[in-house]
Amino acid sequence: MRRPNMSAVSVYRLSIWLPLLVPAVVIVVTRAFRLRLAEGLLWEMLAYSLIYGGLPYALLAIWATWWVGRHSEAEIRRRMVRAPLLMGGIFVPLALTVGFAVGAPGPFAAVAVLGLLNILVLGYAYVGFAVLLRLGLGPRQLT
Repeated sequence: MRRPNMSAVSVYRLSIWLPLLVPAVVIVVTRAFRLRLAEGLLWEMLAYSLIYGGLPYALLAIWATWWVGRHSEAEIRRRMVRAPLLMGGIFVPLALTVGFAVGAPGPFAAVAVLGLLNILVLGYAYVGFAVLLRLGLGPRQLT
């Protein structure tokens, strides 16, 4: 059986957008078919990651999509491993800034902490999935 083969850059670009695509698809499918997943912790993590982290992550994803086309695979892999930390470093100050701007730093500090935990858990799950996609869909030879 022939193995699918995408360029390494294409696999990484697809992987970059998974944190936005997966929650969106899961939310639409669970709501459309009234699936029980819509009541569970995983669904909440995915939904809130899209709601609270969607815009900052979309900006990061646009930059990363451009960035991967200009760097070696070794550089991409190093950046990929640090990506959840980078997203956390963007999200936490943003959440705290919004909290102070609206005069409610306490609730937004909680959002920052819970968001960071969510970013790290889901972020490294997506990194692992990206590695598996690269192994399954990308060219065999590393660049």
